[in-house]
Amino acid sequence: MSRQSSPSLRLYLDNNFLSCDCVDYDIYKAVFLLRKIRILDKTFCGKPDSLHGRRVISVPLEKFVCQLTERCPLGCRCAYRPESATMHVYCSNTNLTALPLQVPPLPKSYTKYKLDFSDNRLLRRLEHRDYFVKTSFLDVSNCGIERIDNWIDVFGVKNVYLHGNRLTSLPQSVATLNVSTKYLSLYNNPWTCSCDDKWMADWLSSTSRHLTFAKDISCKSPTRLRGKQILQISNKEFCSDPVSEARSLAVLTSTLSFAGVAVALLSFGVIVYRLRVKVYTRWRFHPFDRDECLREDMLYDVFLSCSSDDNLPHGNGIREQLEERGYRVCYPPRDFIAGETIFDNIYNAVVRSKRTVCFLTPHFLQR
Repeated sequence: MSRQSSPSLRLYLDNNFLSCDCVDYDIYKAVFLLRKIRILDKTFCGKPDSLHGRRVISVPLEKFVCQLTERCPLGCRCAYRPESATMHVYCSNTNLTALPLQVPPLPKSYTKYKLDFSDNRLLRRLEHRDYFVKTSFLDVSNCGIERIDNWIDVFGVKNVYLHGNRLTSLPQSVATLNVSTKYLSLYNNPWTCSCDDKWMADWLSSTSRHLTFAKDISCKSPTRLRGKQILQISNKEFCSDPVSEARSLAVLTSTLSFAGVAVALLSFGVIVYRLRVKVYTRWRFHPFDRDECLREDMLYDVFLSCSSDDNLPHGNGIREQLEERGYRVCYPPRDFIAGETIFDNIYNAVVRSKRTVCFLTPHFLQR
């Protein structure tokens, strides 16, 4: 008894021109993996134009792509790439002012979005979008982003590029979030390095394995820390301002100088007053009832020195009485020159006045 041969089927596709896109990707992949299948050896690509005339088996699998228009944002390009299991949405430099509300649906459950929204300077805010949960690549670099609504969205994406934006600070709550991002770029942002932001150095250090160009994350303000790498700034440097400290010291020095001058003037006045009879008897000199500055170019007849707590109403009342009697009074709240130090103002008032009168009160003595 002879054995009957089993029927066989042979399919010939020689010299046909096929669409080399994502639609028949599974077939193309099977042919590439099973080299014994010779069905596509003599077939060629008819579409797209960039692959026209090439033998199908010579085209790399990543070239089998579908360009999509359905739900693709206006001005953007969308493409499904089955080889990398990604849906690419290219919106770079398209004058976006907000993130697209919708993008093409994913054809497979394991497919991820690859979103390129870079170089959109009018994009000021990174808002939440539902498609972030299915995104593996988010590029919003070199935009104008000043605010991020939800950092959980950011840290859930594998690759995030935020460099070249306008971010100045991070909410301290990010330190409690789980960072699953593999690559995160934050450099070239105008970071503020105030005392309230000192925690950033520790956080950046703890997440440095996820950061690209971590050493380029630097301060924009304050001026004393401009250009300095945040990772190199200590907690003390964040909070210590040598300029402010020097200014405080200068104010303290000026205050002490003023107090010293006031005490010296007061002491001199008391001594002269107590010895006024002896001075008059011995030298025939009485500063209280004659003008010793005749023919001298004095601006004022009297410099009225009193505590700022006594200016109103007492100090001002004395000034008014003196001026009503024709005296020219140097009155600090009115005549001291703004911008000059207390010491210089007091010195100029003393040397330009015929007399110095101190309004002696508990407030004056306390200062």
